Parts: sequence; structure tokens; C-alpha cells
Amino acid sequence: MINQMKTPIVLEDIEAEVKQHPLHTLAKIQLWQLATVPFGNLVLHYSPHHTVSLDPETLFSKIVERRSGGYCMENNAFFATVLRALGYDLYTTGARVSNSLDKGNKDPEGYSGWSHMLIIVTVCGRKYMVDVGFGTSGAVQPVLLEDGNIVQNVPTSQGRLVYRPIAENTDSSQSLWSFEVQNSPESSWVPQYCFTEVEFLPQDFSVMNLSTSQSRKSWFTQKFVLTKVILDKERERAAGNLTLSHDELKQRLNGRTDTLETCRTEQQRVMVLEEHFGVKLRPDEIRGIQGLPSEIIQPWEGL
Repeated sequence: MINQMKTPIVLEDIEAEVKQHPLHTLAKIQLWQLATVPFGNLVLHYSPHHTVSLDPETLFSKIVERRSGGYCMENNAFFATVLRALGYDLYTTGARVSNSLDKGNKDPEGYSGWSHMLIIVTVCGRKYMVDVGFGTSGAVQPVLLEDGNIVQNVPTSQGRLVYRPIAENTDSSQSLWSFEVQNSPESSWVPQYCFTEVEFLPQDFSVMNLSTSQSRKSWFTQKFVLTKVILDKERERAAGNLTLSHDELKQRLNGRTDTLETCRTEQQRVMVLEEHFGVKLRPDEIRGIQGLPSEIIQPWEGL
């Protein structure tokens, strides 16, 4: 389950495919990224420093060498570098996450401040939203910036883009792109985040990253999660997600969700990370979670 990409990938072949079929190849390598690089906040819980760095060399070490994955600004910054190296025309921008994802929020129609990064890629003169850092409800393919455009997500959900003002705007003439998800044909569309087409600079993300990774109000600092896409047998489509959320390892496959394991101890969760995600933590990283709200504490230890 760790390594879903069993066929060796030759750089020269990918570069040739980019030139011949840029959109098809973009969709393919986005899916590979989602299946290989987990989305999550591991370093904010399992590390001595509990900080997130957007330095390119640090990201390479963390994502490629350590296989630890990252959250939106890490995974999308890394993926943007990969796409640029392959010759794609792109830039990164910011997004506001919908309050509807927080069940306890009293303003479900509202949004956070700028806290999410995504990529805008131009292919054959048309702009596409590419996102490899939004977890289980994120898009699994490039999404054309077209009002009402619907795409297939992980079964049985689908996503769409709508261009409209948000409820908090005092000037209703200003519109933003809103990415929404419908989890099943019977369910309603739920906003995930809204974004602009304005390019954000590295210094913008530096400010965003500081707040997202260090604020006590940020769920990233309070709860531990790690998730990645599961591919179908042909490794051509997204079939589901594998998610470790706090102490529960769940698999969503073809619309069905099953609990695979419930971790009773920190040792058990560390073993799940290595077995299912390929993440091998050092002793100092394992000790880093001690005393945090995300630590798994056995009942008698908490008395």
C-alpha cells in the first residue's frame, strides 16, 4: 500500500509527454503526486521544533527523502517546482478555506483569512487550477477555470468551480472562484475554499505559513492527520483515500469507508505511519509529540 507507483518513471519520457500532451500529462503527474506524497501536518506534531519550512531544499528532503509529505504550502510549493522544471507555465496563488468545513463554526458561509496555496497552470492558453494539498476533499485532476465546470473527484464525490461573490464581501461586484464538493449525487454542494487569480509571492506565503503552522486557533496545531490518494488497479484514476486521523486509520474505497485500525498507543501509531505511509520517524521526532493535544494517551496515563 506504501508504493503505488511500481513502474519506473523515466524523466526523458515525461518531458517528451509534456511537449506532446501537456494537459493529459499534467493530470497524470498530479495523480501520481497525490498517491505518493501524503497531505498532512506530521512535522507540527512529530518533530523537536514543530515548525514548517518552505525552503526548497528542506521540502525536497522532507518530501522526497523522508517521504513525510506536508500540508498545502509544502506540497503545492514542491509540486510547482517540479512542474516548472518540466516546462509548465504557472504561478501560485492563495485561497481562503470555507468555514463550512468546521462543524462547530457559527458562520458556515464565511471563510478564513488567506491560509491555503494552490497552483494556476496555463495549458494551450487556458488556465487550470491544480491542487495537491487539500486532503480528502481536494481535486484530483486539473480543473479548468470555467464557471460551473464539474470534475470527478475520489468516488463518489465530484467538484465544481463557480465564479461569484462570497457572503462576507461588502462589494458584491467582486467575484472569486469557489471550489465546491458534492460527496454523493444526493448531497448538496459544499464550498471548500475560494481563490483569486492574482499571483501570490513567496513573502506572502511566508506570512500565511507562520499563522497556519503556529496559531493556537489553527487546527493544524491541534489535530494530527495524514492522508493520500489510493489509485485503481490500472493506476490511472483515484479510487479512494487512506487517512490516519488522530488514532483512526480509515480507508475510503469506491464510496465505502472502513476503519482499518484504531491506535491505542503512540507506539502503535508510529508503526501505522511506517507500514501504511512509509514514514520512518527518528526517536527525537517521536518524542516531539509528548505533551501536545494530539498525543495518544492511554487512560491510566491521563489520570
